[in-house]
Amino acid sequence: MKVYKLFIISLIGGLCFAMTSCSDWLDYTPKDKQTAEQQFSTREGFYNAVNGVYNLVSSNSLYGYNLSYGPLDLMGQCYYVSDANTTSYAFQQYTWNNSVVVSTFSSIWNSAYNAILNINVILKELDQQNHVLTTKDYSLIKGEMIALRAFLHFDLLRLFGPVYSKDPKAPSIPFNDGVQALRRDRLPANELINDKLIPDLTNAQQLLGEADPVIADGVLNTDGGEKGNRLRYRQLRFNYYAACLLKARIYLWVADYDNALAEAKKITDDQQVSQWFPFVDPSRLLANNTNPDRLFSTECLFGYYMKNISSIYTSYFSGTLDATNILQPRKGYIESLFSSSADFRRQTSWTGSMSTTGSEYDFIKYKGFTANSEAPEFWATFFGLMRISEAYYIAAECCLQKADMSNALNYLNTILKARGLEGLADKATAAEILKEIKMEYLREMRGEGQIFFLHKRFFQGFGSSNKGEPDLNGAQTIRYDYPSVERYVIPIPSNETN
Repeated sequence: MKVYKLFIISLIGGLCFAMTSCSDWLDYTPKDKQTAEQQFSTREGFYNAVNGVYNLVSSNSLYGYNLSYGPLDLMGQCYYVSDANTTSYAFQQYTWNNSVVVSTFSSIWNSAYNAILNINVILKELDQQNHVLTTKDYSLIKGEMIALRAFLHFDLLRLFGPVYSKDPKAPSIPFNDGVQALRRDRLPANELINDKLIPDLTNAQQLLGEADPVIADGVLNTDGGEKGNRLRYRQLRFNYYAACLLKARIYLWVADYDNALAEAKKITDDQQVSQWFPFVDPSRLLANNTNPDRLFSTECLFGYYMKNISSIYTSYFSGTLDATNILQPRKGYIESLFSSSADFRRQTSWTGSMSTTGSEYDFIKYKGFTANSEAPEFWATFFGLMRISEAYYIAAECCLQKADMSNALNYLNTILKARGLEGLADKATAAEILKEIKMEYLREMRGEGQIFFLHKRFFQGFGSSNKGEPDLNGAQTIRYDYPSVERYVIPIPSNETN
């Protein structure tokens, strides 16, 4: 049996796991159960272990870079890379045998399963030592951890698993619900989803539905004072609504439109959700230029704390960077992506203009701003991973597939109007609605790692023959007019297959 380790994170400061520092690692093996018993002998110990898992999830190996604005967006053809000698170019060209690419996906695989293993340790200890927790604490921690485990497994499936629409029974990834670091069989994709992920999420929804403060009290993004912050800052936790969106996302992946719509409507049709996660206030975007909420943070269901979020902009997107290092869209792309300059996302996430040599735009979604260092705005240190707009896109697509054109337009236009646009006309065709849904993912989720998965789900190319994308023709454009299974299925790391 391999030795595995559990991160222990100590909280300092007012925010819930907002300012964290790692203490010594806690070995958890059969020979030192006493150490584990000490860790989980108090309520504080359980919540510290939970924070350790969230810290793993937000690391650069996972959603702090690799699974957000880094390799995944390069694979989604979000940027133009000219230098063939760079790692960015290798990701963009799907060069799976490049040494850095191989190392990156090995890191994703190992880090995700390490986080899953830590989750399983917490789940085991919950049932062995739950006498130290209240019923609410027990249900809340268990619901969060089960949902987060499904979240990690599903993204591994979307990366390393088959193109589901082509071969749903093909081998995908192992499912781990144990506390031993043992090699496990790769499950068929449909079996993993139907027998593991969906039941886990159903369980999580029941637990969180009973215990999650977000349902009755909202996001609670203020300091709890003497009562502490363990049950607060619900956007930094995998809460009930995030579990519903994940379930809708999974059902959509397998083209189960009835169930995907039912889960999405738990967000889109719930008036309480619109109160707890309101659409961004335009005054926070346009009039308030020194303090803009470019992340539309009020709409985010789940994300993580990132102290130096502005470093993303300065390291990858700033116009002051060398031309071979900056990540910028292809010339003409922004004009094609945004049909109206009134779009809030065009105004707040992009800066630049047409020039004599073409358009040059910088992606400023993560650019820093003048903030109150004593009491910074919540979005100043927040990186969003799941947002309510996706629920509307899912609902619109499901209605479209069910030939319910009226509701498809209603769901889609709700977001378009919340972005300062008029929305599609009632006479819009099914093809026009579907194209607009796809375009919305490209406008809305830049930097969040979802665009490559959109292409894989539809098994689509990137050139002019693809009706769901902007026309990306031109000498600078990598032309992949026709999709390829090899492009969309990342090889399983060799240390797992050998």
